[in-house]
Amino acid sequence: MANSDKPKISRRRFVKRAAAATAAITAAPMIAKGLTRQAKASGHKPGTIRLLGGASTMIPGDWTQFEKDTGLKMELTLLKDDPGVFFNDVMVNDAGSRYDIIAMLAGVQGPLVEGDWIIPIDHSRIPNWAGVEPGVKNNPQLSGMTTDTLWGVPIYMNADTFGYFPEKLSEPRPPEEVSWSLVFDDEKTLGQSAVGDNFYTLTFAAAYMKYHKLATIDKVENMTASEVASVADWMIERKKAGQFRTYWSTFDDQISNFVNGETLAQVCWEPAVKESRKQGADIEYAWTPEFYIKWMTSGFIPVQAQDHGNLDEIYRAFDWFCGGAYGALLGPLRGYATPRPDLALDWAKERDYSAEDIKAISDNLDKLKYKYAQPEFWFRAVPDTLAEHEREMARFLNT
Repeated sequence: MANSDKPKISRRRFVKRAAAATAAITAAPMIAKGLTRQAKASGHKPGTIRLLGGASTMIPGDWTQFEKDTGLKMELTLLKDDPGVFFNDVMVNDAGSRYDIIAMLAGVQGPLVEGDWIIPIDHSRIPNWAGVEPGVKNNPQLSGMTTDTLWGVPIYMNADTFGYFPEKLSEPRPPEEVSWSLVFDDEKTLGQSAVGDNFYTLTFAAAYMKYHKLATIDKVENMTASEVASVADWMIERKKAGQFRTYWSTFDDQISNFVNGETLAQVCWEPAVKESRKQGADIEYAWTPEFYIKWMTSGFIPVQAQDHGNLDEIYRAFDWFCGGAYGALLGPLRGYATPRPDLALDWAKERDYSAEDIKAISDNLDKLKYKYAQPEFWFRAVPDTLAEHEREMARFLNT
């Protein structure tokens, strides 16, 4: 168990330490690059949106429709879905001088707001924002955690669970519910379940433990040091019992585990289920009675963008992400929802989408009504005790 008397490290202090460590490794070239990028901050190409972040799964096939609808070109630079990497690029590598929009899991913006790395969002400049569901619009992960100011615009989102083989496990298919016990605590999946190798896994386990009264946890998305230590203790017990087959690191790992028959139940992204089905795996993405991992990737405007002279173009891009075309393209492809699935459905119907694709988009409307309405929980990418989360996850993996 963690020492409860140990002082907590704040997000600001953690980020400063991480940035300092990174700078120390490559100090001279990093400083040179930073100065050069600051000097070129005003060298933006008109008519082009430079976006940093997100994952490959945010790409709607290609950017042809975006360019047609907005008259803008899209230059996307993908970044590992890791807040530490993101902070390093923004705070050390001066990403704001090179990009118009920076995107990452909502919830990272606390340190960005505190350090004046991003500017507030003027939602009046995003026409489609008015129709966004209150459950999404009022998500605390879009604020600075302490104010009602809007700091980010959701681009895509989902309510994650896990993939499973219904026939092999004699479990029902959605929308009938199946328990998260298939991942964490079930004889049927002993030695054949999998979780990710990052600290997020402890958050998911905490939600399971809280629901089943295995631990007293206040906010699973922002656990105290002692709470996260207790979760790690329980996960180590499950590991020693032989519950987990493997611990994935990447999207491709998730697919391989399913297709190769490595796992019968696995915490995963919904696109991994879609891709695995294409390769012949009879798996489903679970509806559950306990909780959903509600997350969103949001776009932020770096403070340097004010000097790029293209705020109107940035807001035009945000409005497209909140519009019908993006949702209609992304929904069938990835299973992800966008801020306005209602507009996506209209857009698809007007263009005679197939019944299968229409259903995929309609499913995202159902997510808003059911999955996003569940009380537990909006995922927070940077908990206050981030260092403790990472240390306890390392303890779990190394025990």
